[in-house]
Amino acid sequence: MLISQVSQDWGLNDLVTLLEAEEWQAADRVTQSLLLASVNQPQTGRFSTLTLAQVPCQLLHNLDYLWVRASQGNFGFSVQQRIYNQLDSQFDPTQSNWLNPHPFFQQVGWLMVSLPRPLAFFKFYDFLNFSLDAPPGHLPALWYWQLSWVDSLKAGGFGTGRGGGFADLARLDALMLRLGRCDRL
Repeated sequence: MLISQVSQDWGLNDLVTLLEAEEWQAADRVTQSLLLASVNQPQTGRFSTLTLAQVPCQLLHNLDYLWVRASQGNFGFSVQQRIYNQLDSQFDPTQSNWLNPHPFFQQVGWLMVSLPRPLAFFKFYDFLNFSLDAPPGHLPALWYWQLSWVDSLKAGGFGTGRGGGFADLARLDALMLRLGRCDRL
């Protein structure tokens, strides 16, 4: 499918333009807006596990296609899903804590501290690497970062989204489950 066909089908012209210009942070913000609009949540600015499970498969496929194509396979939901699937079988969620985060978070470069041992403190959104030098699967990321002020505090953050806070396996698992279900359609 050509990018022009995808953009006409979903009104993604702004995203296509930003991705082609390698404006990754702005493209992440547009991606978040499109995802939220697809589940009638544009005012909230964030996802719950329930709303992630309701994102239309065709939109996820189209967004992924655009991200993968523009980044030469470095970014996109399918890249994140592949990394998650490779690492999830090695992870025991009952052992998850700030000293033992899901290895996905370290692999995609979202953690603030990763050496000598990863700590489950997340980078602030503006400190992510918005370039092709970022690790595979680093973007899109705002779907995971955007939290309410209260949820951010509950996650150990500073009321500024995911930054400085701890992992939320439910949100990660929700999107990965949705992507897996969408792959079967």
